[in-house]
Amino acid sequence: MPAAVLALAGWLLPTLLVIGCFALSVRLGLVEGCFPFIDGCTSISAACRKEPVIHLFRAVMLPTTTVLAACWLVTGSWLGSLGDRGRARAWIVFLGVTGAVFLVLYAVFLGTDGAAYKLMRRYGVTVYFGFTALAQLVLSARLWRLPGPARAALGPGLPHLMVALAGGMLALGLANVVFSNFLDIDRAENVIEWFFALVMHGYFGLMALAWSRAGLRLEVGRSA
Repeated sequence: MPAAVLALAGWLLPTLLVIGCFALSVRLGLVEGCFPFIDGCTSISAACRKEPVIHLFRAVMLPTTTVLAACWLVTGSWLGSLGDRGRARAWIVFLGVTGAVFLVLYAVFLGTDGAAYKLMRRYGVTVYFGFTALAQLVLSARLWRLPGPARAALGPGLPHLMVALAGGMLALGLANVVFSNFLDIDRAENVIEWFFALVMHGYFGLMALAWSRAGLRLEVGRSA
C-alpha cells in the first residue's frame, strides 16, 4: 500500500470528522449555526461533545489515533531513508506518537462530567495539539536541513510550504496564549482553535504528497 494513503487518512479523517460533527450539531440545534472559522461561535469540543454527536466523534476519532501514531512511526523510517541519522528523528517519533496517545484520552472523556474528567480532557487535548505541532515543527526543520539532493527529491516548494505551515501553527499558538491569558476573548480563541486544527491536520496532507513523490510504500510481513 502506498504510504501516502496513511498520511492522507491522517489529514482527512480528523478534518472531515470535526466539520461533520459541527454540521450535525447545528442541524440538531445543539450549537449555534455560524461559520466557526470566522465567527468563532463555538469551540471544537462544544461542537462534538453532546449526544448523539459524541458517539460519531468517538467511533471515528479513536481508530484515527492509530492512523496518526502509524504516520509518525513511518516518518521516522522515512527520515532515515533520506539520510537523517540525528537524535531529532527519535524525538519527532516520540512527540508524534505521544500526542496521538493523548488524543485517545481526550476522545474517551469528552462529553463526561466531573472535575477529574475535565482535567483529563484538558491534558489530552493540550498534549495532542502541543506535541503534534512540535513534532511537525521539528520535522520541517530536519527536512530543511537535508542535503541538497535529498531535499530536492521532495519536489519544488514542498519544504518551503511545510516550514510555512509549521510557522503558521507557531504564530497561532502564540496568539492563543495572548487571547487566553490576557484578553479573555472566547470567540477569538475559538477561531484560532479551528484554524490551528485545520493547519495541523493539513500538514499530514503535505506529508502524503512528499511520500507519494518518494514512492514510499508500506509492506506487511506474513508469518509462515
